[in-house]
Amino acid sequence: MSRENVVFFCSVAAGIALFFALGLSRPDLLVEDNLVENLGAMSFGTASLLALGTAIRRRVFLSSIETITLVCTSGLCLILFLSEISFGARIFDVQMPKMRGGGEFDGGHDIVIVVFRLLRDSGPAGYLAAATGALLCLTVAVVLLYAFQRTVWAILHRIFARAFECRLAVAVAMLASAVTLDLVTSYKAAILEEVLEFGAGGVLILAVTALWRETGSEAVEHAPPGSSRTGDQNAPSVGCSTSRPPRQALTKC
Repeated sequence: MSRENVVFFCSVAAGIALFFALGLSRPDLLVEDNLVENLGAMSFGTASLLALGTAIRRRVFLSSIETITLVCTSGLCLILFLSEISFGARIFDVQMPKMRGGGEFDGGHDIVIVVFRLLRDSGPAGYLAAATGALLCLTVAVVLLYAFQRTVWAILHRIFARAFECRLAVAVAMLASAVTLDLVTSYKAAILEEVLEFGAGGVLILAVTALWRETGSEAVEHAPPGSSRTGDQNAPSVGCSTSRPPRQALTKC
C-alpha cells in the first residue's frame, strides 16, 4: 500500500472516531432531515456530478475501465443521493409505502431490511435458507478466487497502489458497514451508521478528485510541445536577446 493511501486510511478512521464521539454528545445533529444527513445528501449528489463530468471531459486520458468505473460510481452516488432524501418524499410531502415490521420504504438500504425481516419471520426455515445461501456464495467465491488468483492479486495491488481505486474501495466498505449497522437495533449503531454514510460521501468526492489529479498530470506529460499546459522550456526569457549564442544569452539574462 502506498504511503498516501496509508495516511488517507488513518485520516478517515480518525474522522469517523471524531464524528462518532460528536454524535454521542450531540445526537440531535444525526437525526433525519438534520445537518449531517443533509450534508451527506449534498456530498453524494456532488460526487455523482463530479464522476460523470470527469468521465465525459477527461475521457481521452482515461482507460475504458476507469470510464466505466466513473459512470458506475456516478450512478451509485445518484441512488445514494435519492436514498438520503427519501426519493423526494419529504421534499414533496409524498407518503412512501409502509414496510412490514415498521418504517417506510424510502431508501435503497430498505431492500436489505425487508429481506432480513422476511428471513427472521420465517423461523428455522428462513435461517436454513440464509445459511445455505451464504455457504453457496462462500463456496463460489473461494472457487473464483482460486481460479483467478493472479487477476485478483493484480486488482488488489492496483487498489492499494492508486488513490482513486483505494478511496473508492474505502467508500464501498463504509457503505456496506452502514447497511449492516442498519439491521442492528442499537442507539450507538444508529449513530455510527449515519457517520459512515456521511463520511462515505466525502470519500467518494476525494476519490474522484484523486483521479482528476492523476489524469491532469498525464495531460501535462502528453501535451504537445509549446502548448499552454507544458510551456516551451526552450523559449527565451523575457528581455533576453536571441541573437547571442545560448550560453551567452543565459549569462546576460
